[in-house]
Amino acid sequence: MTQPASHMDMFKLEAMIHELSGSTKAEVVEEMVAAAAAGGVLPKARRQQALEALMSRENRGSTGLGKGIAIPHAKLEGLRKHAGVVARSSEGVDFKAVDGEPVHVLVMLISPESRPDEHLSLLRWVSGLARDPDFSSFIRQARNAQDIFAVLQERAG
Repeated sequence: MTQPASHMDMFKLEAMIHELSGSTKAEVVEEMVAAAAAGGVLPKARRQQALEALMSRENRGSTGLGKGIAIPHAKLEGLRKHAGVVARSSEGVDFKAVDGEPVHVLVMLISPESRPDEHLSLLRWVSGLARDPDFSSFIRQARNAQDIFAVLQERAG
């Protein structure tokens, strides 16, 4: 199923993380929010708010889906557009995933609170990617951020 181009609008090459340096859930989420701000998909002024919203969501229940994938996500009031980051951890991160396994591929989604239907649609799309064993495998084999972005582009279109 072909997705509208808008799914890729929330991602930029500059916000892809080839190798996470953090080893805890909090460190990794903070690193991904920093990448979103530095990469231009999230306004820098919203960085702290995004971090708090993502960690609040994680505290209500892990977004670790199992099979090495996590989709940290949150909605922010007043945000104008969706922000996404894809990251890889070769070592794996204890994300308290449903299967207890470490997480190696993370797809972060931050959405405007005013657009809950789009948020759910994007979450469904990302969840579909996450269930595709090729997606996870290709991200884990990526040699650089460009490879990660290319996999995302291929899967989006």
